[in-house]
Amino acid sequence: MEHNHFLPLPARQYGRFILIFSIITLVSLGGALAYVLWNARMAMTWREVVVVAGLLTQIGLYIWLGTTGKDESLTSRMLAIFFCASLAIWLVEFLLYPSIFWLVYMYIGQMFGMLRLRIALPVSIVLGLFTVVVQTGWRFGGENTQDFLVGLGYWAFILVFMVYINQLRRTSQERAQLINELTAAQQELEAAQKQKEELAVLRERERLARDLHDSLGHALVTISVQLEAIQRLYKVDDQQASTQVDELKALTRASMEDLRRSIAGLRAAGLGERSLSQTLYEDCVEFGVRSGVEIDCGVDPRLDGVRPALAETVWRVVQEALTNVEKHARASKVTVAVELDHHEVSMRIVDNGVGLQQDAESKPDCFGLRGMRERVEALGGSLEMDSDGDGTSIEVSLPWDDREPMKNIGDL
Repeated sequence: MEHNHFLPLPARQYGRFILIFSIITLVSLGGALAYVLWNARMAMTWREVVVVAGLLTQIGLYIWLGTTGKDESLTSRMLAIFFCASLAIWLVEFLLYPSIFWLVYMYIGQMFGMLRLRIALPVSIVLGLFTVVVQTGWRFGGENTQDFLVGLGYWAFILVFMVYINQLRRTSQERAQLINELTAAQQELEAAQKQKEELAVLRERERLARDLHDSLGHALVTISVQLEAIQRLYKVDDQQASTQVDELKALTRASMEDLRRSIAGLRAAGLGERSLSQTLYEDCVEFGVRSGVEIDCGVDPRLDGVRPALAETVWRVVQEALTNVEKHARASKVTVAVELDHHEVSMRIVDNGVGLQQDAESKPDCFGLRGMRERVEALGGSLEMDSDGDGTSIEVSLPWDDREPMKNIGDL
């Protein structure tokens, strides 16, 4: 397995720093080229020819690195080719034309910008020692010793500064990466929340569509059959036919009422800015008036401060429970209690009806029961249903932390 000693960073991520450094690099190489050509304007020797060729090659190498790494990561192989070739050319240039030794500073800056510190630092130390030794004429003692020590001090300062810049860049990159990861995580959470909301809407519409099929569809079939019977009955017993017409009218009105409630439920997007406690009270009163069932409703007013997702679930569960009582329970009394304490929201809906059928929740047409459980479990809660033939009780527990900020706290 290849060990990557280079920073695996796409060239485009260097941003403004790379743009500025690219300009400095090309200007430096171009300036060195112009300097050599100007000095050799009268007569160019083989030394100048070799140095000019080397500088042009270095410019070409840098352009190749920039264009190749523009849309992909700067790989270890690419950087190894660039630095080995460029530093080898610089070494020849330095030995033939010592006055342009300063180009090494440009490459040292690039190494600290592109390579890992464990590679850039030792290579820079070797280059510094080599440059100082060559500049002191490979001789030690006397003034050369002083020049050698001054040169070493100068290089030590440069390397310390480069290490500091490298650490700043690395810290900045880590922070930028962390910010990108947090931004991506936030976007994923927002997308998941949006998907969850869309899924909840789809499930609600599916439930309402199936309710329409179960109630209105069956009613239309019954109406059609009774109309055919009435048509035949009028010929033999018009009084009995008139009685069935009255029954048919009552069935039609009941079906229209079911349709009205279903459409109202389909159009209701949610609580919005409405108070949860007041909405629950209004739903209970409307249920009692509509069904004729005695209802006892107790709602903790502090529920108005819980977060929207929790409030929506409480409201929908109570709605569905009352709908099931009205359609199937044949009950004469219902009790609804919704309370809030330090750790949870608890709900209890109890009726004295005929109770649920065995395994009712698993039956294919019991979408409402499954929908309630899905809503509750989506928020980490639990739902228990108990039916013994003398009624049904539904108990729901939803986790809530009393340290959560309450909305409209001044109105509670």
